[in-house]
Amino acid sequence: MKVSLVYPSTLPGEKPQYGLPPMGILYISAELEREGIETTVLDADIEGLTVKETVDRILAGEPDLVGFSIMTPQLPACLEACFWLKQIEPDLPIVIGGAHVSSTHTDVFMLSEDFDFAVSGEGELTMIEVCKAMQGGTLPECLKDIKGVIYKDEDGIVVTNPPRSFYKELDDFAPIDYGKVDVMSYAIPTLPGPPVVGLMITRGCPFKCTYCDAPTTTGKKIRFHSPERAVADIVRLHEEFGVRGFSFRDSTFTAKKKWVVEFCEKLIESGVDIAWRCNTRVDCVTEELLALMKRAGCHTINFGVESGHPVILERIKKNVEIDQIIRAHEWTNKLGIRTYTTFLVGSPGETDETIQTTIDLAKRARPSMAMFFVTIGYPGTEMYTEAVKEGLVEPRWWHTQGWDDTKNTAFEKRWGWSADAGALTIPGFDAEGWQKRATRQFYLRPRFFWDTLIFTLKNPYFLKHAVTLALEVLPLQKLRLPFQAKRRVNEQQKIYSQCPSEPTKEYRARNPEEKSPADAG
Repeated sequence: MKVSLVYPSTLPGEKPQYGLPPMGILYISAELEREGIETTVLDADIEGLTVKETVDRILAGEPDLVGFSIMTPQLPACLEACFWLKQIEPDLPIVIGGAHVSSTHTDVFMLSEDFDFAVSGEGELTMIEVCKAMQGGTLPECLKDIKGVIYKDEDGIVVTNPPRSFYKELDDFAPIDYGKVDVMSYAIPTLPGPPVVGLMITRGCPFKCTYCDAPTTTGKKIRFHSPERAVADIVRLHEEFGVRGFSFRDSTFTAKKKWVVEFCEKLIESGVDIAWRCNTRVDCVTEELLALMKRAGCHTINFGVESGHPVILERIKKNVEIDQIIRAHEWTNKLGIRTYTTFLVGSPGETDETIQTTIDLAKRARPSMAMFFVTIGYPGTEMYTEAVKEGLVEPRWWHTQGWDDTKNTAFEKRWGWSADAGALTIPGFDAEGWQKRATRQFYLRPRFFWDTLIFTLKNPYFLKHAVTLALEVLPLQKLRLPFQAKRRVNEQQKIYSQCPSEPTKEYRARNPEEKSPADAG
């Protein structure tokens, strides 16, 4: 049996400047391969593939099963690809999984009939059972007893099997085979590279931030790889692929300080020369712990601060204090650890006053880089549920998401700088306007220029990232000359990219005999 695992494009045809490997399907691939099931992994997002190119690449591999793993922004491209796959190969089985399905469950069945079933929750063990069942049976009958599967029965009724519990012993999972992708395609501005690869050393998050779906998609209890296994994976990837840049994708890397200490000590003992980045909270670090992390190669920490105003922090259940934010940044600056600090613009209760307070805090804390995201009510979060009740966001807004390239650049859309579908509508508050204002207030400061200049002189790899960022922050390069042709969104493409096989209140159903806009050329 041959399985094609696909991570579809967020913005089809737009190759991103930065990205990390699709770890979900890479972990599934490793488990299937260990069971003797052949797999291919296609990261259409990092390659910037159109839907047609994605479909062509899938079919060229002649798979027996196609599996898509998606986050919410990838839903339109995924469903469009499913439509064209079924038009060309009607009997080709297709499964959809990933964070979006884990958060919305049966919702995707209301949008399309061009896939066969879905997987909710962690997919490694479920996909093993699915593949073995398909080898000895037929769809959909063979899916009836597999936990974590959602499917339509013979009568067209959507059936949700019992959920699969989160697997506790992470060391039992096979290590990722990064030979399945081109590791040189992956880079991020907060680490030297390429290549930069990701690892999930822990899964789960015990915190209750209203804007985050991690407790829903990965569980409320943290599960750990052993420090020995984590270090062994790092050493192997360093030796096999020459990887020096590692991004640990855990929600809160330092949630259990004792584990972090053991991990850092073993990493130091290994002698491997790497630079790594992790995500954590300002209330989950100490100066002593940070010093040890620095010795172990910690290059950058992503602090999720989200707001600098106590009222907003309480509203989104972040549960941190302003002095903790300042102190954590003082420690990292003192130790020479880079910081990439994220903030939300337009959370419930946001006003011009609260967001200006956040901007002032960002400048006072002096992170190496700051990112201001327009607040989105993602499915699977408490924020989405409450925002729907309060009328701040459209129910099931992901059905009508799209991208207007006359309004926002691909960079702005991909990095959450635009107030499109899903953005909370706060009366009297311009989230997108404040996002731009916050970004420019933070970056167009003499102190930031000086800090960045000193770092870049010591670390020349960062020069290209500084230029890329400058081109997005500075408005001059976006001014249009009078004789310059105005870009227009392809209206036909918008139709095809919105929930392609079922009509919505704004989009008609597709006629199966129509050609794809990609084919029309």
